[in-house]
Amino acid sequence: MSGINVFIASAEKEIYRGKANMLIASTSNGEIAVLPGHAPLLAILRPGEIRILCESENHTSNCAPMDIIVHGGFLEVQPESVTILADAVERAEDINAAQAKKALEQAKKQMLSSDKNIASKALLDLELAIAKLQLLRRKSKQSLLKP
Repeated sequence: MSGINVFIASAEKEIYRGKANMLIASTSNGEIAVLPGHAPLLAILRPGEIRILCESENHTSNCAPMDIIVHGGFLEVQPESVTILADAVERAEDINAAQAKKALEQAKKQMLSSDKNIASKALLDLELAIAKLQLLRRKSKQSLLKP
């Protein structure tokens, strides 16, 4: 299978190393999709989802579809590879919906703070909570569609 080489790591550990047909990421300039042959690019990652997509459900051992949440970081794209250095990472299966909802509500309250530092951190927390809940919602819909 041809594809793009993907390497994702946090400060603590390697998260993913393998092939992908496409990678979707949330950057400071918006969401991007990276395919093999993509132009070189450096980008800052926003708190949000990274999706690794494979050609089909019958993926090879070198390509495993994955959905993760990053808390920020950097993305480098070369024509045949993508490297992501993330501040922190959460796998979809490790996300707790109740905790994400609680974080969303807390962030909403903190957004009203007159302290600009608290309000700006709350904005990042809000983005992160929304990304987690959107990922869980999409995964839930996908599992309902599977026979």
